[in-house]
Amino acid sequence: MSNLNIKEQVEKYGFCELYEPDMIELLQLDKYKLLNTEERNRDNGKLDLSEDLNFAANVASQYIKNTYVDPYWKDSQFLKYTIWDGVDRDNQGWHTDMFEEYDIFFLFYNDDTSKETGGAIQFKYKENDVFVEKSFQPKAGSLFCVSNARGFWHRAESTSIQRRVASFDFIT
Repeated sequence: MSNLNIKEQVEKYGFCELYEPDMIELLQLDKYKLLNTEERNRDNGKLDLSEDLNFAANVASQYIKNTYVDPYWKDSQFLKYTIWDGVDRDNQGWHTDMFEEYDIFFLFYNDDTSKETGGAIQFKYKENDVFVEKSFQPKAGSLFCVSNARGFWHRAESTSIQRRVASFDFIT
């Protein structure tokens, strides 16, 4: 995978693993009590996130766009971000977000996960007519670019720990 650029990995496998530990300091999620995905509306965070967290999330959105999106998808548009704590039931089964308004999204993890605590992110794609599954235990600073194209699936594993995640969604 490492010989391919971000766009090539996303088009072939449906995801690309990245690492952005400085976003932990930018977002400073330790300062906030986040709702879990079953408690909050998927509203771009504006209804339940503070003004300073909204500002930081907008800065993070622009950084991701400038660093990872624009070099490969020149006419892209940032759509929205969502920040939450936990894993809702809908996301624990294999699914795609292809019916959402965005083409790619970036999942940023604020907390370490492990096999003992759960919280893995898993991806499934077809290669040579065989389904391949990849599982990752995100660490604080993990960033995944994920495709919403048909044929790529993902799911989140339930967890016993605080698992704060931000999603940054783009139209390409």
